[in-house]
Amino acid sequence: MKLRKLTALLALGAFLLTAQDLRFYTDYASFYDPEQSFVELYFMFPRAGMTRLEKDGELQGKYLAAVNIYQENQKVFSSSFAIDDVLEAGEPVPEFAFIPELLSLHLLPGEYRVHTLLRDFYSGRTGEQTRSIRVRQYPEKVLSLSDIQIAFRVEKSGSPNAFTKLGDWDIVPLANPEFDSSNGIFYVYFEVYHLQPDAAYTVQSQIRDLNGNILLENSAVESRAPGAYDAVIDRMDIRNLPAGTFEYSVQVRIPQNNAETQASKRIYFVREADPDLLKVLDFEDYSQKDMDSMFQVLKPLMNYKETREYRNANLKAKRLFFRDFWRRRDSDQQTVFNEYFYEIRDRVQYADRHFGGFESGARSDRGRVLLKYGYPSEIRRSGAGAVTKDYEMWLYEGLRGEIMFVFCDTRGQGFYELIHSDMEGEIYNANWQAVIQSGAKNY
Repeated sequence: MKLRKLTALLALGAFLLTAQDLRFYTDYASFYDPEQSFVELYFMFPRAGMTRLEKDGELQGKYLAAVNIYQENQKVFSSSFAIDDVLEAGEPVPEFAFIPELLSLHLLPGEYRVHTLLRDFYSGRTGEQTRSIRVRQYPEKVLSLSDIQIAFRVEKSGSPNAFTKLGDWDIVPLANPEFDSSNGIFYVYFEVYHLQPDAAYTVQSQIRDLNGNILLENSAVESRAPGAYDAVIDRMDIRNLPAGTFEYSVQVRIPQNNAETQASKRIYFVREADPDLLKVLDFEDYSQKDMDSMFQVLKPLMNYKETREYRNANLKAKRLFFRDFWRRRDSDQQTVFNEYFYEIRDRVQYADRHFGGFESGARSDRGRVLLKYGYPSEIRRSGAGAVTKDYEMWLYEGLRGEIMFVFCDTRGQGFYELIHSDMEGEIYNANWQAVIQSGAKNY
């Protein structure tokens, strides 16, 4: 099976498009500006999907794009533009070739919705997207980084154009953060603010999995700041990455005063031969036992209506249920990659490797919490020789403040039970500290 056929299978779980729809990709990055943040909107429009008119030995195609930006219900920006593309008669177009575009503007810090409508000029076919963007407030006089821009291509500029940065480099944006081994080199562009002119600073970058493990790492590079601001182009060879969801992260440090800052960007990597990717959204081969087993693992992610719907369904309906289950939860439906599935798959695999006991893996209490709330910000464990029972305290920052889950091996058999949490809807025990004491009764 070719990679693009695999991607097409994955697309079934992300969203379904009719034959008349035009699929395209969008991304964005914000950069510091003293007055208002400078924002770039990135687009990738399908070149092969363009309807063309033959004229004077050429095949001429055109898209019309309209972009509207809203804050709450107020429109704050509107723009339209045309994308022309010309081929020589008989010139082939790769099936998955895209036309990169960029739109620049200034916006105040805040949350926005960007609605993009694309129309094929000659056929009338359309495609549209709505996505949320967050324009950051950059602190004054504090070391900070811009958003990270993923680049499709970085090359010396023949002449200045919309993609030119740093005076003579073309940074061609890649609005689709999905990669495979054919991509070879992964490029990013970002800016560093509030440096100390002529002082040394270091940049180090990694690609990590969702457990925080480093898969690729560039050596720290020391540079001299040309002024209070500098721009960085980073690259990595990603051909040996396994399939999965990853974070590109970069850290910048000024040794002179120990100032540090960091930024990250989510990316996705697909491999042709990954059997899990092929099976996840195709349930025709799943038996009743397979479906029920998956239901037991994923039940913590479902609401009451979904749980009842599944239990009342026959086998055919259960297969349709899970196809819709993944589609509804896809966190970024502009991509053919179902990001939510890969996040949950990684959590299940982590739980199966690390959590034992009577109910092990994703079905354990720790596994259930991991699936439902993600990886904790911090884990505190009972130390060796402690006078308490073995326990783990998981802390989550940002879940309505700091939320705590306490797991305890109350039976002394390696089975960690959830004995307390201050998360709404979870078990609450004001006397949890007494439970972890060595002489406490089983809970």
